Order: sequence, then structure tokens, then C-alpha cells
Amino acid sequence: MFIVLLLGSYDPQTRSYLETVKEEIAKRFSEEKVLSFLLDNLEIFTGEPVHALVELFDKSRAAIFVFEQGSLLEEWDITFEKDLAEEVYSALKEKYPVQKFRKLPILDKFDILMRFAKAIFLVRDREETRGGEYVELMDAMSRGHSDKIWFFKREGVKVSDMLMEYLDKFGVKIRPYTNQQDLIEEIIRILRYRTPSSELS
Repeated sequence: MFIVLLLGSYDPQTRSYLETVKEEIAKRFSEEKVLSFLLDNLEIFTGEPVHALVELFDKSRAAIFVFEQGSLLEEWDITFEKDLAEEVYSALKEKYPVQKFRKLPILDKFDILMRFAKAIFLVRDREETRGGEYVELMDAMSRGHSDKIWFFKREGVKVSDMLMEYLDKFGVKIRPYTNQQDLIEEIIRILRYRTPSSELS
């Protein structure tokens, strides 16, 4: 299993780019266990001894990925009409001795995702967004995940000298790109050399 975390602002264009990257990863690594996620599509529930990572497709459909100590045990799709937490709890307790079940707050959720992820791609496509992804970037660097992070910046987009100092200090890899297709190919190339099959070739 190889988890990819996709970060960026959620303006319509950047969000579209992230979703397209996610689709391309699924398509090109369909025979491997490469899972990619957008942060705002996810909830994480803890229920000792397992964690349930829940990817929301819409208001009534989701996928549950069950982990124990960082290893994926199983996954399945669910539909729900009312409370998502109740549905997840009900699904888990049928298979596992769930205790202390709760939904994790965003910082705990992000911490777990960063630990599970083998690669973190952050996309900065536009200057006029609020830059919330920089907060996520700084959090990831401060927690020691710099070796997993690639910072993708569209050519011509300016970033502050202070941010560049931090990226250099923590050894974050910086990649420019010119358009959506260029971004996709750069990310796919990076993953080709880091997924499980590349280690066997």
C-alpha cells in the first residue's frame, strides 16, 4: 500500500487540478495499491484497535479504509442517509472489537495522514488564494515529514522569500510546472520511482 496526500487551495481551478491528478494516479497505478487523497474529502475515526479513514464521494456515499498500526486491513464502500459517524461505527463494530470510537479533529487527522503518506504533493497554482495550504506545509515540515514533500509551483507564481528560506532549510523539493498536463506528468514520474513495483524492478 502506498498513500499519496494531495494538498492545495480549493479555488475551482486548483481543486480541479487536484481531482484530475487523483484520477490519473488511480488510472496509471491501477494494478498497484496506490491510494491518493484530498484532505477535505476525508474524515478519520479512531476506534481502538483500528482507525477508519473515510473518503467522502458525496452526501450519501463513502469508502471506508480500515487501518491497524498503519497497515491497511480492508476497504469497502458504504451508503448512508443520516449520521456518517453512526454508520461508520456500526460498520466497524460488526468486524472489530471497537472501543473509544470518535471522529478525530482536523489537526489529529492531518497528523495521521502525514504519517501514513509515502508522498505529499502540495500545489500552488494561483497567487490570489488565501494560502491555507502553507499552514499545512509548515505543519508537515515541523513534524519531520519534509523528505516526503514536493512543492509544485506554477511558473510565474511568486512566493515570499521567507517561504523559500523555509523550503530550503527543510529540504523540500520544489518543482515548477506550466499547465495541468505538465503537473500530472511530473507527479506520475515521481511516483514511478517510489511505488512498491519500482522497488522490485
